[in-house]
Amino acid sequence: MNQIIIKLFLIVGIGAMIGWITNYIAIKMLFRPYKEMNFLFFKIQGLIPKRRSEIAVSIADTVQKELISLKDITNSLNADELEEKMGAVIDKILEEKLESEITKKFPMLAMFLSDEIINKIKSMIKTSILENKETIINMFTSYLEEKIDFKKIIIENVEAFSLEKLEEITYSLAKKELKHIEVIGAILGGIIGIFQFAISLFV
Repeated sequence: MNQIIIKLFLIVGIGAMIGWITNYIAIKMLFRPYKEMNFLFFKIQGLIPKRRSEIAVSIADTVQKELISLKDITNSLNADELEEKMGAVIDKILEEKLESEITKKFPMLAMFLSDEIINKIKSMIKTSILENKETIINMFTSYLEEKIDFKKIIIENVEAFSLEKLEEITYSLAKKELKHIEVIGAILGGIIGIFQFAISLFV
């Protein structure tokens, strides 16, 4: 009787250990080894390092098509706040440059310029720019869409991201869930061990 109990514990324990180790190795092989290694007649490399380029392209496609685009960014801008910011920049530029540029390029004209005239010129320039802010924004957005390859930037950033850092982040965020997977492996291994023990009693 004692031998049967010992046999049961051994088979279940070994099954649980095998299940736990199998899942532990499977989780580790998401990232490890980082570089391809040769083992006799086959090669081995972590899933994510091996398919890094494909993952980068997939992420870029998803981000670009489903999550965010340059139009989304510009559409999310607050029109009133943007006008306020543009106005402040225009004021600063005109304050620093207008009078000095007029004086430099039209020295004779500068003699007839009063502060009131300068302020009126500033006001006209500012108003003209702000009245056409949508045209300016649309032009800038179109230029960005034409010249900037959003997908390429995402792919390059994903491929350049440290695998060690990505692994660290993944394990820190999903530590509890990954541990559950290891425990489930041990439980399933133990259950298989029980079935093996039951079968051995009738063989």
